[in-house]
Amino acid sequence: MIPNKVIRFLEERANLGFAGTRDAALVPSGHRISAWQVDAAGRALTAFMRPFSEARFVESLRENGAIAFTIGEVTTHETYQIKGRYMSHRPVQGVEAELADRVRDRLAKTLRALYHDERIDPFVRASIPTPTLAVAVEVTEVFVQTPGPGAGERIAPSPDAR
Repeated sequence: MIPNKVIRFLEERANLGFAGTRDAALVPSGHRISAWQVDAAGRALTAFMRPFSEARFVESLRENGAIAFTIGEVTTHETYQIKGRYMSHRPVQGVEAELADRVRDRLAKTLRALYHDERIDPFVRASIPTPTLAVAVEVTEVFVQTPGPGAGERIAPSPDAR
């Protein structure tokens, strides 16, 4: 489902992510995600996060089930939106918290190159919290969100597949 090009981007270059949910009354809520991982088949994504209110976040997922991730790269603005359906959640386990370190490292490297300032690291660490919750999502659609002529275009499933 998630194109290989997008999977490589998520694994190698993406350095900032957000999740959007809504409750049963369709009231939206936004959440920072600290890291992400795509399953081997490219059909599911697990987001690692520390929601402001874990109980409220999980309740909205159970009530509505819809979730959208926007994951991008700061300097190029290459960005993808991945929509899906909530499957499950659990506490972060073992080395999964280290996935957030990889995202922090990528963001810090990008910002240091942009601003030529080694003091950026504490700010990056503070902006990407250590995750406590892993949320598994079945991917249903992938869209290009990179600014430009293709923004908003659905790339998976292909537009012809519907």
